[in-house]
Formats: sequence, C-alpha cells, structure tokens
Amino acid sequence: MTDSRRDDVGKQDEYRANAAECQWMAGLTRNQAEQQTWLEMAASWLRMIKRPRQTTSQKFEAVERDRRTGRSDRAH
Repeated sequence: MTDSRRDDVGKQDEYRANAAECQWMAGLTRNQAEQQTWLEMAASWLRMIKRPRQTTSQKFEAVERDRRTGRSDRAH
C-alpha cells in the first residue's frame, strides 16, 4: 500500500470515528434542534469518505435498480 493510500485510509477511519461520535452525541441530547445538528454533522463527516469506483456493470446495475424503484438518476 502506498503512503498516499495509507493516508487516505487513515483519514477515512478518522471521518468514520468523528461521525460515530456525532451520532453518539445526538443520542445523548433531548433537545431536537441539537440532535438534528449532531446528526447533520455526522452526515457531513460520512460524505467526506471516498467511495470506491464502480465498475461499468455496477453502474449499470445501480441504474437498473434505481429505474425499478423509481429513483432519479440525479442522485449518482
């Protein structure tokens, strides 16, 4: 594994840990506004994680699945 790849994996683990902590904090508060803020922060951390590249067949399967379920292809 290259140093760059190792750094990426380390960052992704850090982002997951930060998201988990935000979700945990959301579970501790009884205030809905604060809970929503914690959950939004968790979602932001998770969005920072790089997604693996899809193969052509995986892309096709995703489009077909979305077509069957009525999801828009704009989400991709």
